[in-house]
Amino acid sequence: MMKTGDRPPFSAGQKNVVCPRFLLLLVALAVCGAAFAQRGARGAEAVGFPDGPGKDVLVTKCFQCHGPNMWMALRQDRRAWESTLYRMVGRGALWTEDEIKAMADYLGTAYGKGAKS
Repeated sequence: MMKTGDRPPFSAGQKNVVCPRFLLLLVALAVCGAAFAQRGARGAEAVGFPDGPGKDVLVTKCFQCHGPNMWMALRQDRRAWESTLYRMVGRGALWTEDEIKAMADYLGTAYGKGAKS
């Protein structure tokens, strides 16, 4: 039974409003789920990539946005790969110069124009 002064949850003129805490919970679950899915898929996506110095950096940094087919389909020399990586920095990638060098070396060797991968 309602006490005097209590309002029902929704009165006739009110629209249904979703609780902000519920929305926050949904967003948090979506972000966590995506992070765990990406983390688990990262190792599976790296299957078939030749081992070499720079592979781990590439998988950690680039697989956040790109799939493995990008490197398999695009063949460039080391200098072109480095240019591509710096273009990604211009678009917001946060990499050190050492990471860029390691990734460019790896990509130039594994996915250069004459590579057999």
